[in-house]
Amino acid sequence: MRTVDDVSEIRRLHRDSVSARQVARRLRVGRDTIRKALADPEPKPYALAAPRPAPVFGAFQAAADAILDADRTAPRKQQHTATQVYRRLVAEHGYAGSYHPIQRDLKHRRDAARETLVPLDHAPGRRLEADFGHIRVDFPDGRRLVPVLVVTWSDSNAPLALALPTERTEAVLYGLVAAFEFFGGVPGRCGGTTPRPSPPTSSAGASGHSTRGTPRSPRIPPSPPRSAYPPPRRRSPGSRIG
Repeated sequence: MRTVDDVSEIRRLHRDSVSARQVARRLRVGRDTIRKALADPEPKPYALAAPRPAPVFGAFQAAADAILDADRTAPRKQQHTATQVYRRLVAEHGYAGSYHPIQRDLKHRRDAARETLVPLDHAPGRRLEADFGHIRVDFPDGRRLVPVLVVTWSDSNAPLALALPTERTEAVLYGLVAAFEFFGGVPGRCGGTTPRPSPPTSSAGASGHSTRGTPRSPRIPPSPPRSAYPPPRRRSPGSRIG
């Protein structure tokens, strides 16, 4: 079975004007493999054209299907395993073949009946997603990249986009408050973006020089002080966790 890297290498060599014969000789693949790689950039999983023959187990396939069909209405703990099906076929039907065909058949049936999709269902007003995107805006001093906070309800996909000066905590809180006021409600949960930490509030920058003369971003309400949050619980000396 060829991987995505193998297909990419075949397509790269073909793009570099390497003949199919040279590609086959260099990568040790067949001409059919090269034609399939050039026709489809994504390798397809191997699939059997017909079920593998089972000369011995094939005569007992109907009996095994009857046992497994009866398990659909039985409690889970009373359903047959591959070993139990094998023992019943030996004891009740005189099966003299191997255990492995029964194991493969049971695995195939369970894989075909397994649910592979996970439905995402959110009650109205329960969850809201927020994340940042970016747009380029022309200002008098030139073009700049501006962060945009996109707020979307998980149930209805109703969106709201707000251009903000930064992606820091105070900007995220300001955008969420504006979104709550716009939608007229507050969700039960809010997920999405992780805000960047705010810079120091002193008048000196990282280099020690004053930043009073630098242009400032539009004023945004600051985040709540640390005293607004409940203090963490402290463990007494010698106490154990759990």
